[in-house]
Amino acid sequence: MAILTLEAVDFSYGNNFCLKDISLSVAQGDFIGIIGPNGSGKSTLIKLMAGFLSPIKGTVQLEGHALAKLERKAVARKVAVVSQGVQTGFAFTVEEMVRLGRIPHLGRWSNEGPGDAAAVDQALAQTQLESYRTRLFSRLSGGEAQRVLMAQALAQEPEILLLDEPTTYMDMAFQQDMFTLMARLNQEGITVVAVLHDVNMASLYCKDLVAIRQGRILAQGSPEAVITRENIKDIYGCTVDISSHPVVGRPQITMLPGQPCQIE
Repeated sequence: MAILTLEAVDFSYGNNFCLKDISLSVAQGDFIGIIGPNGSGKSTLIKLMAGFLSPIKGTVQLEGHALAKLERKAVARKVAVVSQGVQTGFAFTVEEMVRLGRIPHLGRWSNEGPGDAAAVDQALAQTQLESYRTRLFSRLSGGEAQRVLMAQALAQEPEILLLDEPTTYMDMAFQQDMFTLMARLNQEGITVVAVLHDVNMASLYCKDLVAIRQGRILAQGSPEAVITRENIKDIYGCTVDISSHPVVGRPQITMLPGQPCQIE
């Protein structure tokens, strides 16, 4: 059953075309990776799915209701978003940043209760940030800050998790931990949609992929269906070799030296 749908969606920033005729259905339990070159509209698509932007044509629906007509707190109780490069002018600690994720669950005059504290503790544990509680968010590395934003999203206890390049600024070990966490959350019932630049990691962990080029969906389906030599040439303009991962069998890309990438 689809819980988040986009039907014939167009979007542009002023006169600058961005997305055209996007139709996408996200079912409960999906783990979808959105791939494509820089400037193809991937981040804009996530913002439309979150309700941060409204389409100029077409509809975005959450559980059958027009997303634009839903109250923002109600949406935030179901959908959490991890964006890139969030900054704050306040001297928030890591724990205070994560506690902001509980706002959708609080009434106008209500204080945090034991359930809120437990959700924050669990989110810190899931992202391996327990020892960071009192550190200032503004003094963290880019990768550490990204993990805090992930913890903040998890503190919302969402049904759907939308992530815009969640492993940006992370080293290899933290990238592996983040993908493992996303996979575990998905196994526990959270629907995950993530913009990803690392196509090989996307292939290893995502159930399905959506490939975007120049604002249009070029291919979608299983990693095996999307990651082909022909599709990668069309999406990125690169000539590559495709092989199967020796352990899990998912397709993996090998770049070929001396082969320039150019989209026709």
